[in-house]
Amino acid sequence: MRLFSTAGARHYCSSFQPRSGIAEQSPDEFRDTRLQNRRTVAEGTRLFDEYRTCALRDTERSLFLASSHYRRSLDLMVASSSHWAQVTLYYGAFYAARALLGMFGCAVLHKHVVHVNRSRPGSQELSVDRIGSGQGQYYVTERGSHRQFWEIFYLTVKPVARLVDVKFATALLPVSSSNTWLIEQRNDVNYKTKISLDIAESFGRTFTEDNFPNSLPGALHTQFKVSEGILAASCAFAKRFGLNTDALSFLGSTKPFADLVVDHIYDPDLPNVVDNAKRKEVFGI
Repeated sequence: MRLFSTAGARHYCSSFQPRSGIAEQSPDEFRDTRLQNRRTVAEGTRLFDEYRTCALRDTERSLFLASSHYRRSLDLMVASSSHWAQVTLYYGAFYAARALLGMFGCAVLHKHVVHVNRSRPGSQELSVDRIGSGQGQYYVTERGSHRQFWEIFYLTVKPVARLVDVKFATALLPVSSSNTWLIEQRNDVNYKTKISLDIAESFGRTFTEDNFPNSLPGALHTQFKVSEGILAASCAFAKRFGLNTDALSFLGSTKPFADLVVDHIYDPDLPNVVDNAKRKEVFGI
C-alpha cells in the first residue's frame, strides 16, 4: 500500500471535522455502505470528508485501545496469567499498528484495503482496492485476516521505520523476518494449553521486578518490546500530526489524548471485587 508523506499525513489528520451519520460508524461499515462501487475518493468531495472523519475516529479509538492493552498487560505479570499478558500485548500491537496505518491514510478492511493515490495537501486521493489475485486487485500471499494484516503492515511501513525514534524502530520490522510471527505466537498461546503453561513455567523461573522487562521469558519479552515500540511510534506520530477527534468524547472530557490515557487507563484503581466472586462455591475453598 502507498502512504501519505509526512506533510500529507499531517494535513489529513489535522483536517478532522465532526460529522454525523455514516461517518460515526466503522470503516468497514462505511465501505460497505458508501464505497461499494467506488475505486477512488478525492479530497474536496463530501464523500472524502465523511470517510476521513470515519477513519480518523477509528484511528484514535485504536490508539486508545492499544494504550489500554499495553497498560493492562502489566497487571497480568504473574506466572498463572503470563500467557494472557502475551495475548493482551498482541492486541495492543495490533491496534497500535492499525492506528499507525490510519494516520498515513491506509486501512486494512474486510477483503479490502484503502491506501493513497495522491498525497499533496488539498488534492489528496485515496484508492479502495479489493484483496485478491484478479486484475486491479491488491494481492497478498497470506490467508486469514490477521495474517494478511501483518503482511500488509510490514510491507507498507518500511518507509516509516526511518522516521521513528531509534529505540522503537525495530518494532516496525518483522520478528525473525517473518510477517506472521506475532499472530502465530498468539494462536499458539491462545489455543494450546501446553504452550500457555510452558510460558507460566518459564515466567516463574526468570521473572524479577527489578529486571523488568528483560526478565520476561522468550516470546513474551519479544511481544512486549514489539507492542511497546509500535505504540510509542504511533503516539509520537499522533502528536506530530495533530490527531484530535471526538471519538473519545464518551469519556466526558475534551482533554488531550495523553491526559485521557492518564485519567482512564493509568489512574483508575483496580476494582476490589475478589471477595464478591463465588470462590467457595466454585473451588470449595
